[in-house]
Amino acid sequence: MFTLTDNACVIVKAIAGQTAGGREKGGIRIYDGSDRGTDFALEPADGPEEGDVVREQSGARTFLAPDVADDLDDFVLDASVDGQGVVDFSFGTNGPQGMTDVRSAGHAH
Repeated sequence: MFTLTDNACVIVKAIAGQTAGGREKGGIRIYDGSDRGTDFALEPADGPEEGDVVREQSGARTFLAPDVADDLDDFVLDASVDGQGVVDFSFGTNGPQGMTDVRSAGHAH
């Protein structure tokens, strides 16, 4: 099942708090990013779009577009913030050595 690291939960909740849906309904939407040159794309969302698979973990809500939900089933979303406040997301699988099979994601401001 698609999960988030602790860091990703904190960051997703912070992003959700800045959407019109707020922390109660907002989150991030993950969809096919091939038109942007990435495996997946992410953006803040007020709530899920029709057909999205909603995942909630520790109060952090993610909305998986139908065309990527199955692809993300065994993945973990991680996030970090750089010195300028840019959020960097990455996907990987949990293995004995930590996150592996990392795929490109995107950035959020």
